[in-house]
Amino acid sequence: MRIIITETQKRIILRESNGEEIKDTIKTNTEKIEKIIKESKEQIGINLEFLLTWGVGIGGFMGPVEDFIQGRFPDLSETEFLLLMTGVIATYFVKSKKTLTKIYNKIKEKNLDNKFESTLKKSDSLYQSFLDLVESLNLTIHNLSNMLSYTFIIPILPNILSMVENDSSLDISSLTKRIIGFIGVTIAGVSIKEFISKIISKLR
Repeated sequence: MRIIITETQKRIILRESNGEEIKDTIKTNTEKIEKIIKESKEQIGINLEFLLTWGVGIGGFMGPVEDFIQGRFPDLSETEFLLLMTGVIATYFVKSKKTLTKIYNKIKEKNLDNKFESTLKKSDSLYQSFLDLVESLNLTIHNLSNMLSYTFIIPILPNILSMVENDSSLDISSLTKRIIGFIGVTIAGVSIKEFISKIISKLR
């Protein structure tokens, strides 16, 4: 039996579908990073649990990095995978030179230097693309920490684009409130509303 729906109903369905995908993506990436940080402490003796407060930002940035590692180096052991992920996380989110040196030495001990350099190069490319996006929006984010907080947007950009393309009545304020609810934190610096509003305006 065919069911005919109106254009308005179609937009509502797409909006809800994309909203759920955004929520699931943020939740999945955050949980993965929390798991990696906890396992790093257990398996390789590196305690990065203080980074759990960055869960959403790290998850948004490291989701694509994880995909790269698993696609490029499918034969890595779990410990090797953890080391590469931990190395990238530490490079961007850890300020302690002592902790960084410890992680880099462990990567060398496992002969993962080349794989780490390749992964870090991919990460730098991803981060530069994000910087280019921020600059194109004429936003001023004053330091690296604040900048990295906004990387939660990276994996959900396709969903936002889909919502913009399929819903001409999309309410920016409503969408922003939903995303803030999904990430569960208030990010300092440029407001999330301004950030998302400018992204939507650019996509339109």
